Amino acid sequence: MKKVSILLAAVVLLSVFGVFATPMASAASTGKPVIAVDLAHGENPKGLTPVTYKNKTLTDGMLDVLTQYTFVYIGETQYEDELGIKSIGTKITYEALHNNNVTMLVLGQPTSPFLPDEIKAIRKWLLEGGHVLWIAGDSDYGNGVKTQQFVDSLLDQLNLTNLRVDLCSVEDAVSNAGGKSYRVVAYDDPWKDTPYRSILVENLKHDGKILAHGPGVVAWVDNPDGSGAWHQLNETSKPKETYVIVHSSNSSDITENNPPAGKAYSAGETGQFPIVAAQIINIPNKKPDVIIVSGETPIGGYEPMWTSQYYGVQLDGPQVISNIFKWSLTISSKGLPTTTTSSGGGGSSICGPALIVGLAAIPLLLRRRK
Repeated sequence: MKKVSILLAAVVLLSVFGVFATPMASAASTGKPVIAVDLAHGENPKGLTPVTYKNKTLTDGMLDVLTQYTFVYIGETQYEDELGIKSIGTKITYEALHNNNVTMLVLGQPTSPFLPDEIKAIRKWLLEGGHVLWIAGDSDYGNGVKTQQFVDSLLDQLNLTNLRVDLCSVEDAVSNAGGKSYRVVAYDDPWKDTPYRSILVENLKHDGKILAHGPGVVAWVDNPDGSGAWHQLNETSKPKETYVIVHSSNSSDITENNPPAGKAYSAGETGQFPIVAAQIINIPNKKPDVIIVSGETPIGGYEPMWTSQYYGVQLDGPQVISNIFKWSLTISSKGLPTTTTSSGGGGSSICGPALIVGLAAIPLLLRRRK
């Protein structure tokens, strides 16, 4: 009886103080996080399958490389045979996202608008907490103007993040592939204060180079509903919990291809510009979301960021995208790395002093039973 009482006391204390943490629920029956790729709004699956040129494979497909995830897609069933993955519906619904345990949703350069019900579904799913949304825009060249508008309209209606794609383009006469300024070679170089930054720079072999083929540029707006002034995104001008992950080189410039003009950036400006940025969204009493906004797409487009070489330039595309997936899913499951975790931040809810007091009580209990 004495031993049982001591054991029960220890278990109660250790459970209260977080030693026996409840394991994170698996994202799917396979135990793998589920990534849903939207193919219902004019996007294409390039990069999910091998990237080829003249019948030569340049880059293995994401589906073959990232086997630690379960991929599904939203769109017509015609892709099921081609991709070998499951369609969870022909349009985005909350039921499709929730019932299939989707952890991350990728919207890669949509060329048609999202329906109001689809936007409501995405917002409802995000408000569950612990999810990642990656929405990718384009340059303002050709039909890219519409893509920029579709992306920003969706973000306005979600009313969760300050990030937007500005209505202009980034080009680079020096850091590019094949001598064309619109084939921008950007860099995976996260801001130094980025939480879990080490994940984002793991295993880079080519200085973090990544293709941004005709990219737009990320800006931010005062209010998540799109109201207020637009601003350039940099380390001295940024909304809360926002981090630039990929930027162009110092030799890049802002270009206007079609009206309307950019709202934060102006044609002719030069310097580093944000191509991929993320904002961590705190959902009260739940795990945080991560919303990634980019001026180029990891999947689809003319040439996705996933590619590992282009016009003779060796790139870290697959590794950079893999790192961003891992980083964002780490944040959405664990929250921000802090000594004391606030509501909705994930992780332990006990601070250091309380833990010390709790552990100190164990010897007292043991002595009483002698």
